[in-house]
Amino acid sequence: MRRPSFRLACGRNIGDISVLLPDVLGRADHIALVADRAAAGSPALKKMLGPALPHRARRFSLPAGREKTLSAVTNLCSDLFKAGFSRHSVIIAAGGGAVTDAAGFAAALYMRGMNWISVPTTFLGQIDAGIGGKTAVDFRGAKNIVGTFHQPALTVCDTAFLSTLRPALRRAAAGELIKYALIGPGDLRLTIMRAFDGAMAGKPDDLLACVRACAEYKAGVCAADEREETGLRETLNFGHTAGHAFEMLSGGKLPHGEAVLWGLLYALKLSEKLGVLDNTPGAAKIAGLIKPLPLPADCRRPSAFLELVRADKKRGGRENRFLLLRSPGDVEPTDNIPEKVLLTALEEL
Repeated sequence: MRRPSFRLACGRNIGDISVLLPDVLGRADHIALVADRAAAGSPALKKMLGPALPHRARRFSLPAGREKTLSAVTNLCSDLFKAGFSRHSVIIAAGGGAVTDAAGFAAALYMRGMNWISVPTTFLGQIDAGIGGKTAVDFRGAKNIVGTFHQPALTVCDTAFLSTLRPALRRAAAGELIKYALIGPGDLRLTIMRAFDGAMAGKPDDLLACVRACAEYKAGVCAADEREETGLRETLNFGHTAGHAFEMLSGGKLPHGEAVLWGLLYALKLSEKLGVLDNTPGAAKIAGLIKPLPLPADCRRPSAFLELVRADKKRGGRENRFLLLRSPGDVEPTDNIPEKVLLTALEEL
């Protein structure tokens, strides 16, 4: 398998990205800036674009709240075509995970693939969603069903974007942080546990420590298994089978980060019930770093929950597939768990 050319820049006040990627941006015939409202008005983005790019870039938008839809991606491709963009053009996608997912998917489709730059501007995006080249939209009520792998020419995680985040948007990353602490190596786990409270409080050094550690870990996993062919990258989905189901069942009441927190707790519950998780207190201590918001009643509908689990894209023709935890840093995929066990775990949650 060809290993991807994975370029990642992490830091605070990184500055002009033209300096980081002169070969791609210098040759581009057109540049599109696709940014959500928060990113578009950020001083950090202005600094990142430098003196030249604002004069070259043309701004495009995605419909707020409906970014991850086929219609949004189709409309963006239509706008690019009408504006004369070619496969030698570049998209700069700046915003949360919905923006980087949708704009990256448009870049993968338009003229069979054009260069793009991922600029995640949320805490969640910088530790997870904006990294790795997975681009997708939701379809028929299921998460990330239509998409492809399309690696950005550069991923920029600048924690200057995080200085003005509301506490709720910092909390939105808690689920992914705890996920990394559960599945990652000891040094990553230690970094997260030391910096977790400070990051949730918005302390710049702790935010940077978490972003750098998680982004570099995910980048390394994705570079080694870009298309989920060896099983290594699949470990990054720990907690997400149930988490995505909870998110969709809530009808927008449960943010992604809170859904992942519940998905992690559900995966740990399954790991206990199936005798996979050992008795060491490590996993419980990590999972207890933060308590999730209440699980809406709609998320506990048994038949709807099972239907979404069966529709999960990772099941690969099986009845279901869950990642279970033996101990922190040791994840085990398990297939075709009996529905009775799944529903008992749901009830006990």
